Amino acid sequence: MIFLSACSLTGGGNDGGIFRSDDGGKTFASKDKAENNRTISGVDILSLAVNPQNGNEIYAGSKASGIFKSTDGGELWKQLGVSRLTPAKVYSLAIDPMNPNTLYAVAAIGKRGKIMKSTDTGETWKDTYSEPSDGSLVLSVALNPQKPSDIFAGTDQGQIIFSEDSGETWRSAYWTEGKAAVSKIVFDNANPDSAYFVLFEKGIIRTTDEGKNFEALSWKKDDRTFSFGSGLGGAVSFETDPMRGGWVYAGTSEGLLRSKDGGDNWEIVKTLSNPNELNIRSIAVNPQNSDEIICTVAQALYKSVDGGVNWLPVQFDTSRTLEVAEYNPQNPGQVFVGLNKR
Repeated sequence: MIFLSACSLTGGGNDGGIFRSDDGGKTFASKDKAENNRTISGVDILSLAVNPQNGNEIYAGSKASGIFKSTDGGELWKQLGVSRLTPAKVYSLAIDPMNPNTLYAVAAIGKRGKIMKSTDTGETWKDTYSEPSDGSLVLSVALNPQKPSDIFAGTDQGQIIFSEDSGETWRSAYWTEGKAAVSKIVFDNANPDSAYFVLFEKGIIRTTDEGKNFEALSWKKDDRTFSFGSGLGGAVSFETDPMRGGWVYAGTSEGLLRSKDGGDNWEIVKTLSNPNELNIRSIAVNPQNSDEIICTVAQALYKSVDGGVNWLPVQFDTSRTLEVAEYNPQNPGQVFVGLNKR
């Protein structure tokens, strides 16, 4: 694997940044070229977002260098100025599917968690939510796909907040048991009143009425029911099927689980990794073919084209973890992967 020799934007090795596949995830190439003869090969990536109306426009949130943007499918990256205090850690990104000039970034600026909003494709930003004190972080954000003015966000203190006016005002929607960190939020595209919240390695909760009520999900194995501490309690990653309502995937301590009824019942989807040793860091479903699934584990990406029966392993020559994977929604033959040093 070859990396550019130009100056990296951060230290820590040159086997990170963004990789892109143009053959549906079979092979990948580093896309690390940045403006001013620099590279992002030393950058740790925590989050990715691809414009649903223009697959060449990609945003990448990093661990220590804020947000990077590409307008040509990852060939060249530009570092965005999110705040005068940049660099910032960017845990989550969300693009308005109806007006992709608008996007939200969940960031740690200084020592405080914030939700930043841009209405001009990342050129300028404003603070739309801030945690009340230093040391408290916002970890996740998601927009209702059919009514993007409705937004959920989650904190490391176990609070779920909700806005119904594009982030102008917020209200507290729920506090998780034991203040479990809300690390990921995903809406069901087909049933947007339903959203799922990953409580990192603690469990998954669900709302089916856009935040009026919440319930912990559980699953049965060997006639025993698990919700916290095992099974779903080991949840790290989550994804919904863009084409099939109620079909959801969870990366857990039991491996990859799938539900076809919104989380009421679950089945194990066997992959090639040992779930007792390695977490499934991310899951992606082809937006035009529900049988095509990608998941990332450590330095490997696994791809299935038959609904998880058989898997193609793709190994990356890196010391970093494959943190996040995203399809280009307009051209799902193109897949982006962000790497992070753990």
